[in-house]
Amino acid sequence: METLVHIISMVLVGYFMGSIPFAKLFTLRTGVNLFETGTGNPGAANVFRKINKKTGVAVFIADVLKGAVPVLLASLMGVTEGLWFISGWAAVLGHWYPIFNRFKGGAGLACGVGVVLSLMPVGGIIGVAAGAIVLAKVKSSGHAALVGLIMIIISTALINSKWPLGAELPAIATAPALALILFAKATTRGWKPGRKD
Repeated sequence: METLVHIISMVLVGYFMGSIPFAKLFTLRTGVNLFETGTGNPGAANVFRKINKKTGVAVFIADVLKGAVPVLLASLMGVTEGLWFISGWAAVLGHWYPIFNRFKGGAGLACGVGVVLSLMPVGGIIGVAAGAIVLAKVKSSGHAALVGLIMIIISTALINSKWPLGAELPAIATAPALALILFAKATTRGWKPGRKD
């Protein structure tokens, strides 16, 4: 059984890892203020379109990892799946409100992708693939996020999606968090469901 120390540790690890502003760090030499460029969102999509594709991809990968690593650490500690879940979403919270960037963060989609892929590999892969196809077709991260979210929920509910080590995470526990990500994305400045950002 987890102690309060375990819970606090997982929350802090997730939050501080999520707070690392990779978009800002990777674009420091450009002198570009992401808050005043493009969508005003300090994330991978804005970097991809307004700086360059190579840096945008690097930011995306880094943000995915900062969502996945806290979940992996929690699993390695041998704690229950509830703490895997908590540590991952603490990372997303850190991305939204990063202590290292005066609590001004991005929308958290890439970080959320890392969490989802770690918690629900099968559903996550299906959702990310569906979102990528939509993004390539309509050039809208808003529509891609919406389609990806729907596919993750549906596929996880229909397929008994398992963690590679064999532990299961019920889809019913993940749906509210995924919906919260979409809501946060929709209310983050510079993004609307139909905007091509």
